[in-house]
Amino acid sequence: MSSFSEWFWNDSFWFPDGVSFRDFEDSPDITYAKPRDMLYVPVIGLAIFGFRILFERFIALPIAKYHQVSDGKERKPPKPNVKLEKFYKEISRHPTEEQVDSISKRFDIPRSSVRSWFRRKRNWGRPDTQTKFLETSWRFVFYSGVFAYGFGFLWKAPWLWDHAQCWIGFPHQNLDKATYIYYIAEASFYTSLLLSIMKDVRRKDFFEQLIHHIATLFLIIFSYFANFVRVGTLVMAIHDISDIFLEGAKCVSYLKYAKTSEILFIIFAITFIVTRIIIFPFWIIHTSAIKSFAIIGPFASCYFFNALLGVLQCLHLYWASIILRMAWKMLFPVSGEALKDDRSDTEELSADDEDQKKDI
Repeated sequence: MSSFSEWFWNDSFWFPDGVSFRDFEDSPDITYAKPRDMLYVPVIGLAIFGFRILFERFIALPIAKYHQVSDGKERKPPKPNVKLEKFYKEISRHPTEEQVDSISKRFDIPRSSVRSWFRRKRNWGRPDTQTKFLETSWRFVFYSGVFAYGFGFLWKAPWLWDHAQCWIGFPHQNLDKATYIYYIAEASFYTSLLLSIMKDVRRKDFFEQLIHHIATLFLIIFSYFANFVRVGTLVMAIHDISDIFLEGAKCVSYLKYAKTSEILFIIFAITFIVTRIIIFPFWIIHTSAIKSFAIIGPFASCYFFNALLGVLQCLHLYWASIILRMAWKMLFPVSGEALKDDRSDTEELSADDEDQKKDI
């Protein structure tokens, strides 16, 4: 264990030549980021998770009930059927028309009843709209608050307007209190997301979201250890601003304000493309991978930091493709199709099974 500790905390990995952890002693004029500060993150993350539960129960839930957001109580489970259950679990949750025809003939069940049973089975296991609203409203509130706080002090920070300031004087840069709070809040929030990810709505991009949360949390903690806090604040702010409009669009969609949801989604799409597909690679990654080397020279942790930024950019491109598909659907809508998150499984209608008339 001691050999691993020595390897992990090797000065030559974390800092440029001639700099070591021993150089980071606070003085009346300067305060440094210290790895031990991150020990507070799990505790605060757990507290944020607890606060989220209270927010959902006492604030978001009354709003959902006032607007009559569905809590899923109107759903009915499918009739018990051992044969169909076995097919559902072992072969497919979405049988093709050929498979429906085969099941109908084999078990002497009407085709419409087979389709109805599988539809009910899929919908029964899905989270209801009220659950989605509670989860989404919490993220909207957090992203709005933390972005307002972060951008409030970044507006006055020299490195927001001149990215070279992220590296001038590095690593001997003062950690002001606002940056410290911003970092702890962000790291704690992503810790709370990891604590809740198994109970949250499971979307189609579950594993991409899991990788994103882990990579983001690791990036925040790693950048704090290496004192990359200036460029780190820019990365966090860029990610938060588009999430505000995404979560806001979904919230008002669940509240059945379709037009407002579409407007917010358009703002989100534009913000996402501008911040994560243009600004993030061509300004943030550029200053981290190019300007930093020109000012302080290359070293191991800087390479690693840029690799993490590259992972996030790959995820950005993946989500951009989803956003563009949704934008296409908005420009060329299918009749009767409402705006929805393409990452979610569809809430299927049961128009052709009037209370599942035929008993299976």
